[in-house]
Amino acid sequence: MIRLCKIFCISVLSFILVSEAYGQARSGPAADADKAFNTFQYTLAAELYKKAYGKIKRNPVEKRRVMFRMAECYTMTGNLKLAKRQYQRLEKINYQKDNPLIFMRLGDIYRIERDYPNALKYYEKYQKAKPEDPRSEGRIESCKVAPEWLNNPTRHEVENFKRFNSPLSDWSPSWGVPNKENQIVFTSSREGSTGKKEDVWSGQSFSDFYVSNKPKSKIVDFPGEWTTPVLLDNAGIINSAANEGESSFNPKGTTIYFTRCLDEKKMVSHCKIYQATKKGRSWSEPELIVLGPDSFDYVHPVISSDELTLYFVSDVTGTLGGYDVWKTTRSKKNKPFETPENLGPNVNSYDHEMFPSLVNDTSLYFASKGHVGLGGYDIFVSHKKGDDWTKAENLKYPINSEADDYGIIFDQSNVLDPISGFPFIEKGFFSSNRAGGRGEDDIWIFKLRPLMFTLSGFVRDSVTRQFVDGATVTITGSNGKTYRTKTDIRGYYNFDKTKIVGNTTYEISVQKTGYYENDNSKGRETTVGLTENKDLKREFIINPIPKEPVVLPDILYDLGKWDLKPQYQDSLMGLYKIMKDNPTLVIELRSHTDIRPIPMTNDTLSQRRAESCVAFLIDSLGVEPQRLVAKGYGERIPRTLMKDVVSRGVPFKKGTVLTPEYIKSLPKNQQEAAHALNRRTEFLILRDDYVPSTKVSDVSQSRVQIMTQKYIPIESKNGETRATAYVNSKTVKFLLQANTDSIYISFEQAMKFLKDAIFTVGDFEAQASAIDEKDGSIINGSIVFFKTLQIGDEVIENVEAKVVKGQKDALIIGRDVFIEEFGSYYLSEKEQKLIFE
Repeated sequence: MIRLCKIFCISVLSFILVSEAYGQARSGPAADADKAFNTFQYTLAAELYKKAYGKIKRNPVEKRRVMFRMAECYTMTGNLKLAKRQYQRLEKINYQKDNPLIFMRLGDIYRIERDYPNALKYYEKYQKAKPEDPRSEGRIESCKVAPEWLNNPTRHEVENFKRFNSPLSDWSPSWGVPNKENQIVFTSSREGSTGKKEDVWSGQSFSDFYVSNKPKSKIVDFPGEWTTPVLLDNAGIINSAANEGESSFNPKGTTIYFTRCLDEKKMVSHCKIYQATKKGRSWSEPELIVLGPDSFDYVHPVISSDELTLYFVSDVTGTLGGYDVWKTTRSKKNKPFETPENLGPNVNSYDHEMFPSLVNDTSLYFASKGHVGLGGYDIFVSHKKGDDWTKAENLKYPINSEADDYGIIFDQSNVLDPISGFPFIEKGFFSSNRAGGRGEDDIWIFKLRPLMFTLSGFVRDSVTRQFVDGATVTITGSNGKTYRTKTDIRGYYNFDKTKIVGNTTYEISVQKTGYYENDNSKGRETTVGLTENKDLKREFIINPIPKEPVVLPDILYDLGKWDLKPQYQDSLMGLYKIMKDNPTLVIELRSHTDIRPIPMTNDTLSQRRAESCVAFLIDSLGVEPQRLVAKGYGERIPRTLMKDVVSRGVPFKKGTVLTPEYIKSLPKNQQEAAHALNRRTEFLILRDDYVPSTKVSDVSQSRVQIMTQKYIPIESKNGETRATAYVNSKTVKFLLQANTDSIYISFEQAMKFLKDAIFTVGDFEAQASAIDEKDGSIINGSIVFFKTLQIGDEVIENVEAKVVKGQKDALIIGRDVFIEEFGSYYLSEKEQKLIFE
């Protein structure tokens, strides 16, 4: 606090003298104390006022004035405990009627103590007593927001940088060579300074510049290693017998701009800005930079990177408050600076703004006592937009505190945070007299680590609720980067902090053979707007490809008709979405009728209805024809209800099979409801290994040819014929063998299907007895039932096969069985086709 008070003492003193419009002691017991006070010797003045107080007789007005002066001395020297006690005594004797300033002083002290209710009470008292003073408004608002800021700190970490600090005061770091950021110059009143005399105000040495260098080292963490601080200049050129402080350097570090305060024993003592140039290891004699009338202070210089704009602090005529931030420009570096310009109300307040610093010439950081803040001086930032500056923003807690915080610089080197492995978002140095320091004012460091995010979760099967091993989880970020991983045996997946970064939205998808993609296999997570480290979690419950037909929403036709009406086209959109999301699926679209006769056969009607649905999917929605098979089943497959349903007001229980016998057993008024349930359109997933076509011409192939395929490709060699079949929708090569009336599956293929859950224990005739308890293998000769066997476009269900060890072909189908189930055929070895008759 001492260092902050020191440079604006004249304005403060002027306010005090105006407030004490009467009762000034020109002689008497307090004369020496007044002289010391008026020349800023506050430590001495406090002692003299204490002695004078006991000597004042029969003059209560003078006693109260001396008490107030004592309180002000304690405030100026940072002894807030004694200052508070003295102001409270003044309040008890009703001194506020003479000088309401004691209310603001008590409010300031309570705010520094984080006693915001009491601070608010005194600020409101001051506002009522002095409504014309605009300073109370900001202080009142500060008391309202401060508790929230303290309870919700930013993620910045701050700590005292003991390497730079002494038992006295150290403040205002700056980059000695801004281009390299390997040298810091700061101001200090530590022992060993150039001036041998004692500062009559603070009781410390006159302040000088000290320098510390950052040598190359193996330590890559921030702030790294720094040399022991030494005097920037010990030749008496830059560091003199006066007070020097608050420096700014050109990018190469060859020109210094700094504050120097001379002759503090005089009543009117002003601080000015000087500049000097470095030649070799020596500095030139400092030159005064003339910025305005000599009767004002010009302090705290900051030079732009091109050295054509100088920002500084002054109480010159035109300020909004006590001290404001100003700027001045020049056309060339060897030309004088022009008339200064106030930065305006977005930066300056009705109180004091000080200690500006620049980042990239576009962001101005400064300390303010007038803007809404936590306590004494807070650090703010304003950004340049054209010729204007944005409204000042408080850096909040913990960079700011209830004490005085000021003089910030940023380290923009590319140092990695050792915890996250990424560069720090922000880091640097600032000054503060907060608790926990080594001296009165200390240099502190701050750093803001990058946020760390991960994404993990489990993938489960929607039917069995078991974890899914080997599922591929893909994330695609809004930053354009894509990553993939697979789930482990527990169904667990994880993307670490190197994959999940801030301000990014991720689209997540899960793929696994035997499962189809839908909304359950997709998700979205985002780090946009997150202000804390977070482990994102996303669980997936994915749907296995159903082995049974799936009933579509109602598609109603006119009696004996097959035209797909527009109002029922929406019933196919769910299937279309599944096919779009799962481009490897091949679908059989099935149509069923009820048992009642019509002029054409029910098989023909159902086939045409299935074809009309397929035509819509191909012609209107662009599904590849090779992925669709239309099949009409007429009335041959009664519907088995998979859940309780209500049809036309009639309830039907889960498990009901709508056979002709069952329907005839129903009352007449319920039979139509049952018939309506049998009239249905379903889809069955035949395979999931389709390779999407890359040829545009494929889409225009004849749909009739695809749906009514009359041949299958074969491999005919040495009298043996092999082709492709689909067992439970999985591709299998089979041998067509004469003189055999059965179907045989090799032990190896059956085991693979069992491990891949294409077969289950329930598919074996002997159930669990078909599995060897010792090693889990299938017992040779066991009978297994395929749910479906497809060859070409024909699908048969519930197909019996025998497991045979030592069989070379994965599947053998006897010629007699083939003809019985799929029809007669002849072989064209020239065309390598099996052609159905």
